[in-house]
Amino acid sequence: MKIDRVETHVVTERLRTPFGMSQWHWEARSSCLVEIVTDEGVTGWGECFGPAEGSRALIETVFAPLLIGADAFEHVALWESMYNRSREWGRAGVPIAAVSGIEIALWDAVGKALGQPVHRLLGGRAPASFESYASAFYYDGEWAGDLEAEARHLLDQGYRHVKMKVGADLRSDVERVHRVRAALGPGVRLAADANRGYTTAEALAFARETESDGLWFFEEPVIPEDLAGYRELRAATAVPIAGGESAFTRWGFAELIESRAVDLLQPDATACGGLRETLLIAGMASVHGIPTLPHVWGSAITVAAGLHLATALPVVTPSLGRTPPVIELDQAPNSFRQTLSDLEIGPVMSVPHGPGLGIEIDRSVIEAYRA
Repeated sequence: MKIDRVETHVVTERLRTPFGMSQWHWEARSSCLVEIVTDEGVTGWGECFGPAEGSRALIETVFAPLLIGADAFEHVALWESMYNRSREWGRAGVPIAAVSGIEIALWDAVGKALGQPVHRLLGGRAPASFESYASAFYYDGEWAGDLEAEARHLLDQGYRHVKMKVGADLRSDVERVHRVRAALGPGVRLAADANRGYTTAEALAFARETESDGLWFFEEPVIPEDLAGYRELRAATAVPIAGGESAFTRWGFAELIESRAVDLLQPDATACGGLRETLLIAGMASVHGIPTLPHVWGSAITVAAGLHLATALPVVTPSLGRTPPVIELDQAPNSFRQTLSDLEIGPVMSVPHGPGLGIEIDRSVIEAYRA
């Protein structure tokens, strides 16, 4: 099954109400979707994390020429070829995100050609359903800081695992956590995500002042380059420290894992190198007793890929098993998540059992939001 075409589709949705995290506000949602078409008429879909135009440019000018005419079943060898082609200048960031989108599309195409879902090809075991956790409580946005109303909305939807944004201002963030914890009640897991917004001293103060809130985990407390800060924070607090969203490939994750800087690892398959690379990273983490809870951000393609991936994540200890939740669902506006495919998205989700990723792409949505 030869690769005939590699097409990119950049879609953009301008938001009526911008939403924010510690570093900036989002005024639009944009994504680079990858479509691989084979000479047998089989089509595979993937998605790239980060700046969409950057991924499109790299795919069209650097990676597509390596793929045209190649056998789609040789996707592992093709990954190595793409990585080696960009090794001098692209071992992290947008180049790896571009490779990730291609890799996911190849899994989708191979699964369709074999008539098997991706989770079967990965060797995973799909449970009856997975719980998801809501990534919510952004700064501003549609709830405009009404934390209690947003909490009621999430509870009414059925979410029992929630992550909120912090990192913009220590004093107000601590108060926000107290309010959200009170609004959600003790029966709901609550995590905090600083998106690299604090210094180590601020992160330590935050962890101490929210100790009574029983945080599930504290994500990206400081910049990813400061592994010493991660280790210092991890040694000084009982709150599990999470990170890895801003790391790329097994080589980029090696020091993060081997230095035991985190309690919980969060690679993103659309950014770190794809599905297989995420499993390689998770396997390396399991050697050090670190569980993997992948970061998920993007359209229905990313969510579907995350569901398949979750079935094959290594078990760190028998007592942990594959206990849900394992899927992140950000609650900010995203038409590509809700309307791009027939995937049913919510607090409890089933792994698609159709061939490949198991979802049908609505091309009219792509045309409606094409950049």
